[in-house]
Amino acid sequence: MSDHDELNAPVARVVREIFGSVASLAVVGRLREEGVEAAFARLHEIDARLSPYRVDSEVSRIRDGALAPADAHPETRWILSACEALREESGGLFDARIAGVDGRLDPSGYVKGWAIGEAHRILIAAGMENCALGIGGDVAAAGEGPGGAGWVVGIANPRDGATALASVRLRDAAIATSGEAERPGHLHDPSGGVAQSPFASFTVIGPAIDRVDALATIGWLEGAAGIERVDAEEGYGALAVYRDGRAVATEAFRAIAI
Repeated sequence: MSDHDELNAPVARVVREIFGSVASLAVVGRLREEGVEAAFARLHEIDARLSPYRVDSEVSRIRDGALAPADAHPETRWILSACEALREESGGLFDARIAGVDGRLDPSGYVKGWAIGEAHRILIAAGMENCALGIGGDVAAAGEGPGGAGWVVGIANPRDGATALASVRLRDAAIATSGEAERPGHLHDPSGGVAQSPFASFTVIGPAIDRVDALATIGWLEGAAGIERVDAEEGYGALAVYRDGRAVATEAFRAIAI
């Protein structure tokens, strides 16, 4: 099959529940079942170990004092270390230790993006080089998309979830949005209270899904300075939607917007 034929091959889709949300996989060309199963098995493994919503997960046991972090699985320790690095980078704005709905440990603000990246790499390694994997609105995309036109991803209007505010074309890139549209009150500030932001939503695009997910959370918490933070990071762009409906996009975001 020529490169042209591959780009114009049918799109196969798989939809499954994971992380209390819905995972959507789209593949241009042949759907390799073994790779798909391996990718979703990895997501379930991560969920079992790191979900704050499963009472038997290591994160929940650490949160509840039943497991010392030093005794946790190496992957759990690595995640907690990555979250601590983000806390330091953000001046305490991104703080997994207090991010839960109860103001306690919840590394989901980093884990979901990282997990998508883990599964996405498995899919690519299995031969699905032109694919997109999304969970709860966060998407990692590889390849040129259907027909070589890129993977089109819509960004929901935070004031009307039934409509799209904007769309982008992703090629070997990722997108993540943070805000309160899906889970009101789930973001907390360094004092442990429910965080306030001038933004209704904050969307980031860039090459790495774990990084765009983290920057989306930090940017939402940081306010106007968050736009500057993302704009200063090479290869990343942002779309910030204020609560009054105004929207501000960086040049890197506008470059791939439709």
